[in-house]
Amino acid sequence: LEHEKSEVYNFSKNPKDTNPPIDLGFAPYTSSLPLCPKQYWQYLGFYFDQQLKFHEHVRYWSTKALLVTYAMRLLGNSVCGLPPHHKRTLYHTCIIPLATYGYRLWYFANAKCSKNLKTLQKLQ
Repeated sequence: LEHEKSEVYNFSKNPKDTNPPIDLGFAPYTSSLPLCPKQYWQYLGFYFDQQLKFHEHVRYWSTKALLVTYAMRLLGNSVCGLPPHHKRTLYHTCIIPLATYGYRLWYFANAKCSKNLKTLQKLQ
């Protein structure tokens, strides 16, 4: 169990719960420092927080999609460059998949995710 490769994360419904560090004791590959939990946990491109609200996940992927949108502006304007129907195709194939990556994980019926949806509406 190597200290650099170990991750600890506690999930809790109570937002006031803290994530205390865990002392693993002495082992050949662990350091003397306790193992501190992270604020966000990343697994397969999904960002989990302690209350499973996915605000960090939506923030990360919407920022990435916005950067691609800004880069797409360099491809042309209304006078010269890429025609509008090609830009539309790029939007549907490059930006929408980035912005909606993992939405089935955090968006479901009766979910309180209005903040996440407002973040995604900036892309339109």
